[in-house]
Amino acid sequence: MIIKLEEDAGAYLEKTGTRRLLIDMTPDMTNSGCGCGKSKKFYTPNIRPMKAEEQTAGYTRFEAGPAEIFISPRALEAADDVVTVILEKTLFVKKLDLKGIRFVVE
Repeated sequence: MIIKLEEDAGAYLEKTGTRRLLIDMTPDMTNSGCGCGKSKKFYTPNIRPMKAEEQTAGYTRFEAGPAEIFISPRALEAADDVVTVILEKTLFVKKLDLKGIRFVVE
């Protein structure tokens, strides 16, 4: 697997001084619109800067440009061959996002 940084995302990381990122899957529940009351659990890919005190045991480490990226086992299973870190811009808000990791439904 390869992790790439889009040019805008790399510039954003340099400007903010962020060097370590964490890619994880955020759990949530849904009833899938069936109305039958049976909930299903799904996981959404999430990327964020790591806190200094966070442990990286169990995570796989990748390097992409100036950034160290740690990816959880569940996100690694859902990832395509190429994962791209992009910068999403909406009006006055800029945030990091991912391409190449799909939702997981259980």
